Amino acid sequence: MKRPCACLIGLSALAAVSAAHAQPDQEKRELMTLYFASIAADRCDFPLSEPEADKLIQAANALQKKLGLKDEAADLLYEEVELAFEKRLPDACKRDGEAFKSYDQVMQRIRKQ
Repeated sequence: MKRPCACLIGLSALAAVSAAHAQPDQEKRELMTLYFASIAADRCDFPLSEPEADKLIQAANALQKKLGLKDEAADLLYEEVELAFEKRLPDACKRDGEAFKSYDQVMQRIRKQ
């Protein structure tokens, strides 16, 4: 039986490492998306019921914990999202704009939880 080429073993190991790093990055982006939804609801008065707000907070807290982010790091990430949101004002609050569409998509996922 032939041994697998060392280069294939190296590539598969590299792919595994890359996938392991992709998961936290994806979760970080999801946390930032949840922060965005929270900021949009607050700044733009987008519709958000109390139970939905609770689910949004619970989802963000769960991701923060899963990522191992301490409160200070999570606060910095929130501020980063907040600054990016503010740069998009006043367009970010338009009901027919991209920000509202993104907000609506996040809230549809939250409602399903």
